[in-house]
Amino acid sequence: MVLPKTGYTAKSAENYVIDAATIFTDFKYDTEAKEFTGTPLGSTQGGVEVNIELGYRKIEADGTYIMDVQGLNVMESATATVKASLLELTAENLRRSLNATMTDATADEAPTGYKVIRAKRYLTNEDYIKSIAVVGVHRGTQKPIIFALDNGLVKSPMDLKTEDNKEAVVEQEITANASYEQLVKDEFPWRIYYPNTDGTIENGGEE
Repeated sequence: MVLPKTGYTAKSAENYVIDAATIFTDFKYDTEAKEFTGTPLGSTQGGVEVNIELGYRKIEADGTYIMDVQGLNVMESATATVKASLLELTAENLRRSLNATMTDATADEAPTGYKVIRAKRYLTNEDYIKSIAVVGVHRGTQKPIIFALDNGLVKSPMDLKTEDNKEAVVEQEITANASYEQLVKDEFPWRIYYPNTDGTIENGGEE
């Protein structure tokens, strides 16, 4: 077999992820409706970035210092993050950027119709976003490609800049965190849902 001159094949374009992805909170699969559901985090600017990074450590064994050797690598860290610049600055998005509290303003704080967002000293379980999903479109099937993260926590600083003839954005970087149950099962707090493209389903039957 002669090696092709390009990696592009007749099916390459079908496997593109097109356009900017959308971020959802409260992401889940509705077993009755047989569809994914979620609440949009808000409009973004400049696209959405997903980063899943696995860190490895080489076991230092005598006689193997000169090269990497199969079997001597062990995982020592694993992180998954979602990063986006939020154009939609809702009160909840601002609160989430600080892992803060939010209450209605009292009469001696502000006029009627304001909320007050205050930073707090300690995190609680409520500060973690139970389920997040970054959803893109698979060109060939027109079905969603989904990067799902559990127990997301915003760890990035809130950095807000306003400028004439531009809209203000707040960048959020949300990091997945394992639950206790996932920890004891050695399960990572993220997964990828990829649409089936081979005409079969997982159990081997036809779609």
